[in-house]
This record gives sequence, structure tokens and C-alpha cells, in this order.
Amino acid sequence: MNTWDVVVIGAGQAGSAAAWDLAAGGRRVLMLSRVAGAGKPCAGGVTVKTLNRYRFSIDPVIRETVDTLHVSRYPGPEGQLKSTQRFCVMTERSELDRFCLKQAQRQGAEFQLTKGVAAIRQNGSGVEVHTKEGETIRATYLVAADGANSRVRHLLGESSLKGAMAIEGHIDRADLKAYPGMTLDFQAIKGGYGWLFPKGDHINVGLYIWKHGLAAPDRKALDQYCLDRLGVKPHHVSGFPLGTWLPKVRLKHGRILFVGDAVGATETLLGEGIYGAVLSGQLAAQALLSDQPESYLTLLSGWREELTKVAQLSSLFYGLLPMSIPMLKGALGGTLVEGFSRGYTLGECKRRWRGSVRLA
Repeated sequence: MNTWDVVVIGAGQAGSAAAWDLAAGGRRVLMLSRVAGAGKPCAGGVTVKTLNRYRFSIDPVIRETVDTLHVSRYPGPEGQLKSTQRFCVMTERSELDRFCLKQAQRQGAEFQLTKGVAAIRQNGSGVEVHTKEGETIRATYLVAADGANSRVRHLLGESSLKGAMAIEGHIDRADLKAYPGMTLDFQAIKGGYGWLFPKGDHINVGLYIWKHGLAAPDRKALDQYCLDRLGVKPHHVSGFPLGTWLPKVRLKHGRILFVGDAVGATETLLGEGIYGAVLSGQLAAQALLSDQPESYLTLLSGWREELTKVAQLSSLFYGLLPMSIPMLKGALGGTLVEGFSRGYTLGECKRRWRGSVRLA
């Protein structure tokens, strides 16, 4: 009988984080995914606070180390926010996901490819996962780490959710006249920004909006941004939703716990999702290892509260554009990058900035 302690659906950052901790805690874990560590469309920036949460070093997949952020009110001049030490590292998301999946497997988690999940059933003693291959997999608990368009949520009859949106592509370094640093071009699109993230042999370029419906981050808009900014169109383009609904949705459905984009753990101001994915995956594992799955709600309450406040800040920041850009180029931005370099969350950076303003 194909029976496990926990089945994790999804092998991205949240799924691998949960599987690593569960396997380390002695649980029999099966990870199910359609593609092994293929990664998702993602800018691939990993902050220091995220590095501090990993159970292992990701040095083998770091492509760039960043201590300076270039910020502009596009297409105006850039300002530079420099930290005394690194505040972010650059990875290629597919490489990062494959690496973290491998670490979970080394810890003892099993991995299995599937064409998809056809049905999910649960009762008082466990969960059944029926795959599209016709296989039935049984487990005591299920961790849904299957992204913003969660198939698990759909099968449970929950409606689709709308959060932030982004589109990204690649531009080869050889096609660039100049190799940019990490850059955020605010107002390159309404309600968001354009980004340039250096990756060694190429740059990752994209458009982000903090709330669905504010603008259309589509291929046409990205092509135009790249032509105007860099003089060349991107390749390997893909658009995707980001789960930013954590304050509004259930975290648990019976014996099923949602993590990562499936639970909406991405913050809205900058669209950073990797930290929330790793954090929620680890906290879900902690709840299951204690045999108290309901404690997941309490464990994640701090991050849920922070994302509620960040959503309010996002509404204020993007609503006040362009007036908020000088603040970002000044003391606020400096506090952010210095705080990020120390492993602070965005909310912690904001509180420290407010404290420094009052003291001044």
C-alpha cells in the first residue's frame, strides 16, 4: 500500500522546506510534482532573512551578491542605495528549486513525478490523493505547496484568488551595451515597477504590479520596457500570479495545510515570495511534527499580521506615487537595504525607520 506520514504536493521552495524538516523529524514524506525542480517564473532574488532560514547553504547556486540597489522613478535618473554588506543574492529559480529538492531528498524525503492530481479525499484518519496516472496515495496529512493556482484548493471547491501579477524574461549579457546592477524602476508600469536582476551570463527583467487589475503586465508591455530601457527584447518570457492573500484565506482544510503561494505568503510591496514560502513550509512542518496541525494557524499568525500591514503600506506607497519615490531614495530606502542586510523583514525595517524619524 502506498502510504506515507505526509504527502507534499509541489517541489518548489515551500514544498522542499516542509519536506526537509518533516524528513529530518523522522516522518515518511513523499513529494509529488509535475516536473522535478523545474522552478517557476521568479526573479530569483534571495534576501538575507531567507538565507538565515535555510537549513543548508545555497552557495552552490548563488550567481551574484548584491550590496547596492538602484532605484528610479522611471524613466528618470537613478538613485543608489548602498548597504555596508550584502542584502540579497541572485539565483536562477530553476537551479535553486532543484538544489533545495535535492537537499530534501538527501534528508530522506522521497520524490515522485506525476502528471497531476485528479482528486483528493480526506476523513478523520487521513488523506487520499488520486493522481492522473490512476494511482492512490494515502497519508496522515497533506501539505499543499502547489502555487498560486493551487490545484488542491480547486479540488476542495474553493474559488480562485487574485493577488499580485508579474511577467519576466531573460536578456543575454552579450546583447547588452552595459551590465546593470540590481534595479527597481518604479512607474515603469502603473501600480508597480520594472526590475533588472543580474545573473552572470544574463539578466532577469520583468514587470510587477502589486494588485491585480491595476495594469496589464503582458508581453507587449514587457517588450516595450526592455526596448526603451535596454534596446533589446527579452526571451524565455512567462507571466504569472503571485499569492498575496494570506490575510484573507484559510490556512488549513481538515488534514491539509497550505503553504507558499498556495496560502498567499508573498508580500505585496516588492512581491518577495521566497521568504514567505520557506517560512510557511517550515512552520507547517513544525505543526505536523508536534502532532498539532491546528497550531499552524498560531505559528503563522505573525507573518499573517505583517502581510496585512505591508498591504496597507503598499496601498499608501503606490497610491502616492510619484511623491513616495524621494522617500525611497532617501532615508527610508537606506533603512530598508541596511535592515535587509541584517536579516530584518520589511515590517521590522519600517518600524526601525519610524523610530529613527521620531528620534531625529
